[in-house]
Amino acid sequence: KKVEDTEVVKGLDSPLKVYMLALVDAAAKKGESVPVTKDIMKVRKFYEMIRNDQLEVTQKYQDLINGQASVDMTDVGRAAEISSLMGMESTVLPGFFRFLAKKRRFNGLSMIADFYMEELYKEQNIVPVRVTSAQSLTDEQRESIKNKMKKITGAADIKLVTSVNADLLGGFKIEYNFLDADNIRGPQEALDYSLKTVLQKAAVGQGVLLDELQDAVDTGR
Repeated sequence: KKVEDTEVVKGLDSPLKVYMLALVDAAAKKGESVPVTKDIMKVRKFYEMIRNDQLEVTQKYQDLINGQASVDMTDVGRAAEISSLMGMESTVLPGFFRFLAKKRRFNGLSMIADFYMEELYKEQNIVPVRVTSAQSLTDEQRESIKNKMKKITGAADIKLVTSVNADLLGGFKIEYNFLDADNIRGPQEALDYSLKTVLQKAAVGQGVLLDELQDAVDTGR
């Protein structure tokens, strides 16, 4: 089925989502859902490195990723070169690159990749959860948190990402419902069970300065 820019699809508010669904369908028909997903993750990492200035972006390179016209290279040629730069594993995504290039939609590739990963998480009902704790969590604690968050979110599975921050003094903080689920960014909800927050609330209630109270905890006075 040919995808047109002007096609109206119920429940979709952007042509880029139409392209994303076309990619999902092509990957499923080719039996390449897993390698396409890996490739999409490469695409997102690629653009993230560019945004963070971790890749040298020359003018020609910028023209490549933005799909701008050039004298010595066609749109399809640019798509092929970018595919080679990213090291695609699937056969579907290079073809999808060519499709976007012909439609002059290659500058939407980053957004399409974002839509793809969002749809994947929704379809598999996976919820990312970030836990920051004062000390490393045990396996039992990790499993307990995952089970608790399954009940809270209704998820089939939890993608648990952990880190240690001694400034919490004790306990942990849970963040979830991320705007960017794949890159674990923009949490919209949180549960704070850290000792630092408990002390802060107690200090506010008793009119005690938090830094003095924390200093007393640190020094044992």
